Amino acid sequence: MEQGLSITFSSASDRGLKREDNQDSCGKFPQDDSSLQTPRGQLFVVADGMGGHAGGRHASQIAVQALSEAYFAAAPEDIGECLQQAVSVANKRIHEASTTSYEFYGMGTTCTALVLQGESAHSAHVGDSRAYRITADNIEQLTQDHSKVAEMQRLGIITEEEARRHPEKSHLYRALGIYTDLEADIITGMAIKPGDHFLLCTDGLAKVGAQELKKIILSHSPAKACKKLIALANARGGDDNATVQIVRVRKTGASKRNFFSLFRRLRR
Repeated sequence: MEQGLSITFSSASDRGLKREDNQDSCGKFPQDDSSLQTPRGQLFVVADGMGGHAGGRHASQIAVQALSEAYFAAAPEDIGECLQQAVSVANKRIHEASTTSYEFYGMGTTCTALVLQGESAHSAHVGDSRAYRITADNIEQLTQDHSKVAEMQRLGIITEEEARRHPEKSHLYRALGIYTDLEADIITGMAIKPGDHFLLCTDGLAKVGAQELKKIILSHSPAKACKKLIALANARGGDDNATVQIVRVRKTGASKRNFFSLFRRLRR
């Protein structure tokens, strides 16, 4: 069997306990393929809409759909350039919908995207949804929140705990659909290896600490970890919609080898 990397993946989304509807959206593309060896690899996206019930939901849905379509249709070979173009297309579509419809006026959305291709990871980010990489030894936040409160924390004006409880923590200075021009934070060429986990989430998980995220994700399958994280967010108030995507990187064929190894042990 050819050696390489493969993935297992799961996602979950919940409106929480305080909101009337769910304005988050997410997706994994291509939906019917999980190969990391194709030229564009696998794309994962989460988005958290804002601008009223209908507007927020519509903005996040446009972001996921437009970004996925534009990413796979982009001409450049460089994945980072493809992601930047795709974010620009999504931003333009949301802005146009916002400025031509009274119902959707002023809507916008966060957007965090991850691409796994070959043995590398790439990300694009706008807003305060987040991407993390988790290994056995570490959890690393790959994105920076585009909020004034987060900027105050980075400058040392307030602590992490103060930022978490700040009443204006969700006020963003960068989001899709607000302005005609937008530049995303792009990270390219992150080497990946078996055992790496990636988490994409909206700010409904804000009350779950980094070490808690790490422990839950490393201790459970992606599907079970998604359920546990959503349940924990709701147990701590469920103040916001919460969306979670978890991707586990493994060796190609690892699940079959693990099955046969277990079968041999049971026969002894």
